[in-house]
Amino acid sequence: MIVVYDVVVNGEVKETIRPKTGRLKNVYAYVKEQIALMKLKYGNGIVVTRRIVF
Repeated sequence: MIVVYDVVVNGEVKETIRPKTGRLKNVYAYVKEQIALMKLKYGNGIVVTRRIVF
């Protein structure tokens, strides 16, 4: 079971962020860094949703 994060722009999933580790502290830092990069790439109108992949 892996938690992944979808980057949604204008209702369309543009990218999926898949953390390499399952440790919560490391996942939080990685996702926070990736969200900052996605904001630079797509602008401030992004929404990040979380889902579980089995």
